[in-house]
Amino acid sequence: MKPINIALNTLIKKPKQINFSVRSILAREPTLSLLYQPYLWWGQYKQKSRGGDPKECFVSPDTEIVIDGFQGSANSFATLAFQTSQTKPIKLAHHLHSPAQIIQATKWKIPILLTIRDPMNTILSLTSRWPYISVTQGLQSFIGFYSKLKPYSSCYIVSSFDQTTQHLDQVIHRLNIKFNTQFDLVHTAQAQIHCKAKVSDNSTRSSIRQALKEKKKQEFLLSRNSEILENATALYHSFTELIDIV
Repeated sequence: MKPINIALNTLIKKPKQINFSVRSILAREPTLSLLYQPYLWWGQYKQKSRGGDPKECFVSPDTEIVIDGFQGSANSFATLAFQTSQTKPIKLAHHLHSPAQIIQATKWKIPILLTIRDPMNTILSLTSRWPYISVTQGLQSFIGFYSKLKPYSSCYIVSSFDQTTQHLDQVIHRLNIKFNTQFDLVHTAQAQIHCKAKVSDNSTRSSIRQALKEKKKQEFLLSRNSEILENATALYHSFTELIDIV
């Protein structure tokens, strides 16, 4: 690549990297809610443009359940599988990617399903979708996200990636027990057939992302990322230990 192209690419990428880091900080700090508001508005706009309900982009007192987690932890599958399994409309908040919003939900005693995935595969999913994000950025954001929620562990149900994608019916059963709710259980077999196809990339996009993942894997080998990955993995395991606790 020519030097001028490298410089141009860096110039384009840097503002996006800064925006990701800023959003990550604002999304996890309740005291910065006013500064985070533009991101909520943008999320509502995107949701409405896709034909969705913009009210699902934030937590409100009448929200009945929150399904959220760090990007790349099967939030889309969990949301669609849950929604399509309910026999009546449910006021759901999802794809918040915001510890501050989740913390607000705990204060209102709203049932919360918190998804989590091992940090390496989470960050590979994140950075293959948005290649301008570095592995270092992704790992630091992962740690910031879940560290902020650790003190509230009694207020949510944790679901690992395998549980979310393979046994979501059992997860909703645990949630019903913990919060004394009566949400319809997910039809796992049907979700695997119908929902997974809707939230998955097409073959072309999947191939592109797979190539990006192979490239991004090399970043995990850098010395600056090894300790961060170790800390992120330890944090991940501390959350998976909560899975059987109701």
